[in-house]
Amino acid sequence: MDSGVMQRTASTHPEGFTFLVWSGVGVGVLEERREDPLPKYFLSPGERVCLDERVLPQRQPEWLRGRHACKQVVRELLGPELLMHRVEVLPGPQGEPQLHLQEGPGPLDVSISHTRTLSVAAVTSRGQVGVDVEPMAPVAERLWHFFLSPAERARCEREPELALRLWVLKEALYKALRPSQPIPLRSLVPELGEGVLRLAPPFEWELSFTFLPLRNHLLAVVHS
Repeated sequence: MDSGVMQRTASTHPEGFTFLVWSGVGVGVLEERREDPLPKYFLSPGERVCLDERVLPQRQPEWLRGRHACKQVVRELLGPELLMHRVEVLPGPQGEPQLHLQEGPGPLDVSISHTRTLSVAAVTSRGQVGVDVEPMAPVAERLWHFFLSPAERARCEREPELALRLWVLKEALYKALRPSQPIPLRSLVPELGEGVLRLAPPFEWELSFTFLPLRNHLLAVVHS
């Protein structure tokens, strides 16, 4: 499962943010702040309402990290003079994050993923993007039937480490596809080439993908 290379283009910022770029996609990784909660100065008025009314208290720290990472990526792509509260990330019709700029270039597509200690945001101006990040740990076999086809399960019995890569990849793929109706992850069976992911009918999509091991986590990005 080889893929294109994600390049580190900026050193880690003091607040624990790392910026990377791959195939026209900017990717930001923000680590958990253990000492102080993340401030809310960067939120727009609409985001403050969304946080207060739609996000459960226990989910608010990761929600804030994800939005902060997303806005940092936009500033890396468009310039540091862009004020963060003028970049707005609000839920779309199916709850997916949608990015709105009060000024600047045309539409940007965004995907966000969280673990307990990391938040990751991917942003692009070309096509659709999906990102997922998971801890580097085996995926319990009792969960395999949720996201693996029978042939993939048989292969993972021989190669158990493959289950994590397929889990992360399919989560990112689903976010990039954004189907109008729910699709079981096990029905998404990608054919993988040199950084290219193809889906059989009825999907008939061809997308780019990459993996990156990062801070004891595995990160996958899929880009249409």
